[in-house]
Amino acid sequence: MQEPLVHRFFEFMIERHNIYLKSKIKKLPKPWTTDQILRQYKFCNVYRELDTVTIWSRINIRNKLQSDPYLWFALCVLRRLNWPDTMEDLGELIINWNPDKAVEILNSRKHNKSKIYNGAYMLTTGGRSVPKNEDTCYNILTPLWEKRYKITNDLVNCTSLEGAFNLFAKGHVGFSDFLAYEVVTDLRHTHFLQRATDKLTWANAGPGAIRGLNRLTGRKITSKLKSLQTCKEMQYLLGESQLYLPDTMPDLEMREIEHTLCEFDKYERIKTDKSFLRIKYAGV
Repeated sequence: MQEPLVHRFFEFMIERHNIYLKSKIKKLPKPWTTDQILRQYKFCNVYRELDTVTIWSRINIRNKLQSDPYLWFALCVLRRLNWPDTMEDLGELIINWNPDKAVEILNSRKHNKSKIYNGAYMLTTGGRSVPKNEDTCYNILTPLWEKRYKITNDLVNCTSLEGAFNLFAKGHVGFSDFLAYEVVTDLRHTHFLQRATDKLTWANAGPGAIRGLNRLTGRKITSKLKSLQTCKEMQYLLGESQLYLPDTMPDLEMREIEHTLCEFDKYERIKTDKSFLRIKYAGV
């Protein structure tokens, strides 16, 4: 990897986390950075555990349902919807699934013009000719619920993030690699995967993270990479983080490397390609 670019990657990581500390912890007035891109556009936290929906999940799902065998299903519902208000309307359905009732609740929110899904995720019906609410409940979540005994047993016996990822990503209609990875990242902080053996060696690099790796290595941005290579390169960055990051920042895992690579790619795209638009972070 090219050292100046690696240095810039970690500078981005440090500055983004400093924004969080100044705004959420120290409660300082704006502006929280002199970086014009970070001032104008919204970027996710370095640590996913600090994001709003994840904080809600930790309090309302992971903590409250920590001993429930279907905790994993509640997290699947959450990440498909990614909107706490909708989750609260669903109530106990997230661990006692009834698709008819769920569709009724989602359609009621639609009728009342209430938000159902978080727009941060690009959800589609995969070409299926059904409304999104019905597709979510009947075609995506119900098949998981019908396999709840097997999936629960498989997770109890799973020792790795990658193994759990394959469990969700393979063979479940509508459960993309992206959603599977989100659920597995949640499960990493539950009894199912808190002792995962590969939290420092494996992460699922999505398209944005791969573009980030391509930038750091000087490859063509559109270069395709296999999982073995992306993991090797992210492991290198994880090792280098000990040299670049201050002691005041919490330790990283591979998830933080993968996640920040994606955000760094967005940052660089804004910097170099004015046609690439991001959500404005007004008044930072």
